[in-house]
Amino acid sequence: MTAHRVGDHVEVEQEAARAGQTGVGLRYVLVTGVVLVIVGIAFAAAILLG
Repeated sequence: MTAHRVGDHVEVEQEAARAGQTGVGLRYVLVTGVVLVIVGIAFAAAILLG
């Protein structure tokens, strides 16, 4: 990495900082999880409300 100390903090170039971005697969997992939670809440509400 190209990090360097400036005063009392460390600065990293934008390209190096963005190199650790998550992939598309993780986004699909997160979206799927949110959808499953919404479906579960809807199912529980349907049972409780009748």
